[in-house]
Amino acid sequence: MAVLPSLATVADLATLLGRTFTPEQEMQAQALLDQASSVVRAYVRQDITRATTTDVFPLRRADPLLHRCGGVVTLPQRPVVDVDTVLVDGAETADWWLDGAELLLRAWTWGQPPAAHRPPQVTVTYTHGYDTVPGDIQAIVVQAANRVIVNPSGIRSEAVGGESVTYLIPTTGEALGVLLSRTEQKVLDRYRRTAASLRVRGH
Repeated sequence: MAVLPSLATVADLATLLGRTFTPEQEMQAQALLDQASSVVRAYVRQDITRATTTDVFPLRRADPLLHRCGGVVTLPQRPVVDVDTVLVDGAETADWWLDGAELLLRAWTWGQPPAAHRPPQVTVTYTHGYDTVPGDIQAIVVQAANRVIVNPSGIRSEAVGGESVTYLIPTTGEALGVLLSRTEQKVLDRYRRTAASLRVRGH
C-alpha cells in the first residue's frame, strides 16, 4: 500500500508558529506532521486525501424497502469520486449505479446451496477522498503537531477556555506523541466512518 502524504505541510506549521525552521527542525516538524496525520486518519478511519483503491467486498442482499436492486456494497472511503471497474466473482459488470457511498448492482442471481453460504465477492476499483485537504482537518493536524513543539516540559494537561486539553506526556513520564483533544475529535466526527465495512484486500 502506498504511503499516504501528510495532511498539512511544514510551511503550514511554520506559519502558525511565525518562525523559520532550520533543516534539522524541518525534519522534526515533518515527522510530527506525519504522526499527527496518522492519528487523524486512524480516528476518522479514512484516507482523506485523493487516491484510487481496489477493494474486495462481500455482496449484501438489498433491503427491498430501500433499494430495488440485486445487491449492495458500501464503499468505506469517502467521499466517493468515481468508480472505475466492478467485478462480481471475477466477471466485470456495468450493471450498477452509485447512491452516495453505496454501489448497487441492478440484478444478480444468488447461488443455491452450498454456494449460497458464500456471498458473491465484488471487486471495486474506485477513486475517493479530497483533492484539497479540508481546512478544519489541516488545522487540527498543525495544532496537534504544534502542541508537541511548544510543550517540551512534559505538561500533561491544562485548562484552556474551560476545556481540559491532554498533551503528549503522561504522569509516568512516558512520551506518547501526538494526541487529539476532545474538541478536535468532535470536529473530526463529521468525517468519521462509524458503520462497519468489511475490507478484504486493498492496494
